[in-house]
Amino acid sequence: MGSGRSTLPSYFSRTSNVAHPGPSTQASRSGPQPNAQTRSVYTPRFQRPAQPIFSELSDPGVPDRMWFSQDFMLGAGMVVIQPSSGRIVVLRETVKDAQGRDVPYWFLPKGRKDVGESLEEAALREAHEESGYRVSFLPLIMPTNAPTEPGSPEHDPRRPITEPIYVQLMKWHQRRYARVQYGGPGGEYLTFWYVGQIPANATIESGTRMPDEVGYQTYLLTYEDATRVLGGTGMDHLVHTAYALWQHTQRILNTPASRERSDNPNANSSANVMVQSPAGGSVYDGDRGERRLSRSSSVRA
Repeated sequence: MGSGRSTLPSYFSRTSNVAHPGPSTQASRSGPQPNAQTRSVYTPRFQRPAQPIFSELSDPGVPDRMWFSQDFMLGAGMVVIQPSSGRIVVLRETVKDAQGRDVPYWFLPKGRKDVGESLEEAALREAHEESGYRVSFLPLIMPTNAPTEPGSPEHDPRRPITEPIYVQLMKWHQRRYARVQYGGPGGEYLTFWYVGQIPANATIESGTRMPDEVGYQTYLLTYEDATRVLGGTGMDHLVHTAYALWQHTQRILNTPASRERSDNPNANSSANVMVQSPAGGSVYDGDRGERRLSRSSSVRA
């Protein structure tokens, strides 16, 4: 799709009825032609603000973009909590540093989704394959922009759901074991992060890992230890947010008003749904549907 990219598949030939933003179409345009790094194949119908205003739980927004299938990957990952102990499932692999020394690399289970697989299926599969634990989704009270099913009651912000808590955008580069159909130098990797759970009597199954994952080791760590070993990777932020949502969900569900609501779905609850940022920044208030500021931290180990 331009200089530096791999050859397009044959069905994007210049004689095809499907136009593509290659050299043949760009040559017919007047004026200077953008290079592969600056041009855009996506022209929005309506101009939107250059940078959306997000909560303090998110990084700034990115410009509108369109990417062809060979230039992106979709993946799913999980923060897995054991509610009975409050511990977090964290994986470790021994890798070589720049000096050739063995060092531990700590991470959370994640991976690419398979063809025909949903993101939810991929999240559960990756968590099981890499950790050895049988994982299920952990419903949480959280803000979401996902619509409810047709004919269902209006979404109740106090109802626990299992939507992703984050979507992560990362660059990826060609690797010798990467299964990329058309090659190329790399692209964009979008990972959808969910929250899962394991029971108190969970055991690690053997033989679940792929050949390049046999060196993984699974640990159940406290919140403090998990955020410490994951520090600097961005995954500590995922653990913090998931843990805060889980603790808040427990507090809300254990209030008398919430128990009354579960007995009587038509009852109104005055409980607030609040999510605190790691630095004590933006807070989401589910009753009023607005964001507030608070100095206190919502996470207590």
